[in-house]
Amino acid sequence: MTTDKQRLTVYMADTRPLDDLVELARRSVPIEARGRVTRSTCVEAAVSLALAELRANGGQSAVLAALVTLPRVKDGD
Repeated sequence: MTTDKQRLTVYMADTRPLDDLVELARRSVPIEARGRVTRSTCVEAAVSLALAELRANGGQSAVLAALVTLPRVKDGD
């Protein structure tokens, strides 16, 4: 397989939210598209969306608020 992507190691205190995101996203797309939803694509999409949100909202950004409170960010569990 040829790719122009770079390998990156990400350390997470708890991988369950990422696994839940992957599982829910896979269930939400047609069967033929499920193979394209991976941990890597979810992380890549999350970073792109977070960057866009930060650029749009600056200091009022939800991602910025989450970044300064990590690792205790909870999604309402």
